[in-house]
Order: sequence, then C-alpha cells, then structure tokens
Amino acid sequence: MIEIKKQQNQLLLSGELSRKTINNVFEKKVARLLSNEIEQVDLSAVTNVDTAGLASLLLILEQTIKQSHSIHFTNIPQELLNLAKLSAVDKFLPIK
Repeated sequence: MIEIKKQQNQLLLSGELSRKTINNVFEKKVARLLSNEIEQVDLSAVTNVDTAGLASLLLILEQTIKQSHSIHFTNIPQELLNLAKLSAVDKFLPIK
C-alpha cells in the first residue's frame, strides 16, 4: 500500500510504490494534492519501488510542469535511483 500526505509545502509518500499499489485512486489523490505551493516530494518512507513507481514520479513531475511550477524529490531510495539510471531517466528527476 502507498500512502500520500500533504504537509506544508511537501508531499510525503510512504509504503510500496509499485504496480501493486499504484492505481487510479492514488493518481487522482496526487493530482488533487498537487498545487503551486508543493515544492518537494519526500520519498524517505518509500519501502519498495519498481518501474511503475518510477513512471508515477515522472507523471507527478509532468503534472507540475503543466501547472507552470517546479518540484524536487528528496530522500530518494537507492533502489529508485538505480532504476532511474537503468531506464536512462535519472537526469529528468529533480533531486535534492
């Protein structure tokens, strides 16, 4: 299960970010919570991630670009960084 919470200027993701847990409900919640005040997405509590999770983060990034503002990802798990490098999308992820 993946949980998402809004806290001040950030979104906090926790749990498994994978094809097992990403669904329309998750995507709609992310879209609803994204706003111009969101500056970062904290991934410190993400326990497992796969390519569907990576694609979901890229979708979040795309949505913020469409809203004409920028975000960055923090506390990215090494597993996710490895997937991003293998998929050749690591340069697209704004990481702090």
